[in-house]
Amino acid sequence: MNYLPIIAIEMILASAVAIVFYWWDKHVAQLNGKAGRDHNGRTKHSRVPEQTLLLISALGGWPGAWWASQKFRHKTQKVSFRIQYGIAIVINLVLIAAVIWVTS
Repeated sequence: MNYLPIIAIEMILASAVAIVFYWWDKHVAQLNGKAGRDHNGRTKHSRVPEQTLLLISALGGWPGAWWASQKFRHKTQKVSFRIQYGIAIVINLVLIAAVIWVTS
């Protein structure tokens, strides 16, 4: 069975999810920058955890995550995140290669 169309559809859907999550996290970061912190020092709005953004990338959403990070200028300067993001891409590509190799 040819899994390439299924993989392509999954990556498109995961990329769409990644775009929404990156947009939302950037939006909330900007709200927190304007709203400041409450009397306990906490931000007013909850952010999307970096691990969630990385998981979406590892599950095939890395093309959308890359586009969103460039479009929204989000997570582009944080070196530790960019390294983990690169690892997530490698993980995804290895998973795709494994699926193709096992099923061929």
